[in-house]
Amino acid sequence: RAFFISLKKMNINKMKFHFVHKSGNKKTGYMPVTYNSRLSCPDSCIFKKENGGGCYAETGYYTRLNWDKVTSGERGGTFKELLNNIKALKPGTIWRACVAGDIPSNNKGEISRTYIKGITEANKGLKGYTYTHNRLDIGENISLLKTANKKGFTVNISTETEAAADNAVLNSLPAVMVVKSTETRHAWFTKNKNKILVCPAQTSGASCIDCQLCQHRPKNLIIAFKAHGNQAKKIDNILDNLK
Repeated sequence: RAFFISLKKMNINKMKFHFVHKSGNKKTGYMPVTYNSRLSCPDSCIFKKENGGGCYAETGYYTRLNWDKVTSGERGGTFKELLNNIKALKPGTIWRACVAGDIPSNNKGEISRTYIKGITEANKGLKGYTYTHNRLDIGENISLLKTANKKGFTVNISTETEAAADNAVLNSLPAVMVVKSTETRHAWFTKNKNKILVCPAQTSGASCIDCQLCQHRPKNLIIAFKAHGNQAKKIDNILDNLK
C-alpha cells in the first residue's frame, strides 16, 4: 500500500499545473480554469490519444498549444502553487478544473488522494467543478469522488453510454455523457428513469458561467454533450462501436 501512495505522490510532483485567472474561451465564459499535464490522463479514457483519439483538448488549437507547454514544463507551476491560486479566489467564484487533463491517478488507476483532497479543501466557499474519465470500480475512487462532491467540489463522471451514466447516478455521483453528433433530441430518459439533457451551450448558446448545471444540479440529471467539431465523425464511430 505504501508503494501505491508513493506512486501517487511521485506523479503529482512530476506534473505541472497551470492556473488561468480568466479564460478567454467563449464556451466556458470568463471564469478561472486550470490545466493539468497530460500525465494526469487515465488509460481508461477512450478518447485518449493513445487509445485512438477524439479528445477535444488535443484538437482545439489554443487549448492544445497551452496544454503542450504545460506538459513540457514550459508553463504552469507546482501543485502547491495551484492550490494557493484557487484559495485566493473570491468567495462564491465559479471555476473549472482540468480544461485539459484529468484527476491524477497511479498506474493501477487509483485516484490521488493528495490531489482530490487538496483541491476539495482549496475549493471551500467556491464553486469548482470538473470531469473525470477515471474508473469507479478501482480502489477507493468512488469514496474519494463522493466525498469531494459532498464537500462542494463537483466531479462529473464522464461516460459514453446510458448504462455507464446510470451506474454513476446509482453511486450518487453526477454524470455527463457524450452522444453522437446526429442526436436530435434535447432531452430524454434512461432505462433507470434518469433524465438526460443536452448541454444548453449546444441548444441555446448559453455559456458555462451562465448555465452552471455542471457545477450544481440534481444527481439524477445527466448532461449530454453532442460530438462536434473536426472530431465529430471519429467520436461517432467510437460510440457506434461501443457494446
